[in-house]
Amino acid sequence: MNWEVITTAPGQLIGESWCGLIRAAGIDCRLQPSDAVGFMGVSVFPVRLMVRESDVEAAHSVLDKYLSDDSDTSSLE
Repeated sequence: MNWEVITTAPGQLIGESWCGLIRAAGIDCRLQPSDAVGFMGVSVFPVRLMVRESDVEAAHSVLDKYLSDDSDTSSLE
């Protein structure tokens, strides 16, 4: 089973949140191990999110749904 990087989060906390959204949709997600340095605490550097190769499209759909909702300002007008 191959894992693929689907996106890069600006920091570990956001990356964990995004993985949480993907996991809530039933898709296994993890941060690339070399990006999150555990002995230093929470990483403030960009981290890459990975899912199984077969779940790439579904994971993108999940993130697109939630991330596009944040940028929709038409309801504020």
